[in-house]
Amino acid sequence: MNIREFQKIVIEKARKKGFSDCEVYYQKGSSFQICVSGGEVEQYETSVCSGAAFRGVINGKTGFAYTERFDEYAAEFVINAAVENAEIAEGKTDEIFFEGEKYKQLKLYNEELDKISSEEKIKCAKDTEKAAVEYSDKVRAVDRCIYADENTEVRIMNTKGLDAGYVSNSMLTYVSVIGAENDDIKTGGDFFCGNDFFKLNTKELGEKAADETIKHLGAKSVKSGIYKAVIKNNAMADILATFSDSFSAEQMDKGLSMLAGKENSRIASECVTIRDDGLLENGYASAVFDGEGVPCENTVVVENGVLKTFLYDLKYAEKYSKKSTGNGFRAGFKSPVSVGCTNFYIDNGEKSFDTVVKDTGNGILITDVTGLHAGANPVSGDFSLSAEGFLIENGEITRPVEQITVAGNFFKLLNEIKETADDLRFGMSGIGSPSVSVENVNISGL
Repeated sequence: MNIREFQKIVIEKARKKGFSDCEVYYQKGSSFQICVSGGEVEQYETSVCSGAAFRGVINGKTGFAYTERFDEYAAEFVINAAVENAEIAEGKTDEIFFEGEKYKQLKLYNEELDKISSEEKIKCAKDTEKAAVEYSDKVRAVDRCIYADENTEVRIMNTKGLDAGYVSNSMLTYVSVIGAENDDIKTGGDFFCGNDFFKLNTKELGEKAADETIKHLGAKSVKSGIYKAVIKNNAMADILATFSDSFSAEQMDKGLSMLAGKENSRIASECVTIRDDGLLENGYASAVFDGEGVPCENTVVVENGVLKTFLYDLKYAEKYSKKSTGNGFRAGFKSPVSVGCTNFYIDNGEKSFDTVVKDTGNGILITDVTGLHAGANPVSGDFSLSAEGFLIENGEITRPVEQITVAGNFFKLLNEIKETADDLRFGMSGIGSPSVSVENVNISGL
């Protein structure tokens, strides 16, 4: 029985059972991953998981159940389980089911990626590792080199007429390098992600990861003080990811966002525009629709420093008399809907990274921050993070810097951004940023 037939049977049985409205959400995922070390395959994993979740309203209460089988017996089981769960639910609930509309056509699935053989994938990882190791005699080893890909199918059908689905696939290659000079040891890494296998240049990826690692050898600390700083794109993306929930209507409703009540108010510098673009071409987190069937959008969250909107799903859009932004997602078919980001990022500026560094004059280039889980409060915005990077002297990047701590507040940081470069890059979470220059950054060092 194919999934659409199963969905139709479940909905038909649910109506006969007394459900006024209901939906069946289906998700299937298959993944492949290898880890190479020392030119040999150290780890090899494949997995396939699929399931369907039923959500429906009966006698004013919501029943929820799921199954990993798709036949008549499973359909009966899901309906009966949902009825039982509804009976023990407390109070009446107002569930919202989306009626569906025309969706934009996105190329989320690349047939060529699914044709790549296991041997080619293994060779990709080995070639990346080899390029990193051979780049310099200062590369002691490659800690690990990973190739992974996944294929996802999503289908949703409900009693409001919604019947939609899409398929997507993506790949990731990541390499972690260990560099050493005398007693100084540094680690670093880089990655490539997308759904076009042939856009990956293994030599370039391996060499870049090695180069970025050994550049930090010989690093020293700096005196504590207030510095001008350029925060590199990858580091700024990590910071933005840590505080991205502040832009969620769900977190705002729970009193967990400092941005509550600030829509249409300035919350950042004029050069800062933040988007959540689920329709981004080749975006790591792009989707045709969210977990409720609402079309994903290119949503301007912050425009020239002004907070234009929070991110909404159907529930919170209804509560605050807004329109869903297509941000109601599920962690899996067993999970409830919650507000989540797609491709969430700070927009590119017009100046090159080199120009932004030159404009800084004297300061610090921050290339990496660590301790984001322990050293950051996602509600208040306060952070104190270990960091490393380079000294900027007379507009030029000079010696490497380590053993420093960057402290501040995310919301204050947004207001103190002076320039954004044109080097937008996304992290593996789907959250991205260009490099940004900040006027006053509190650095603790010597």
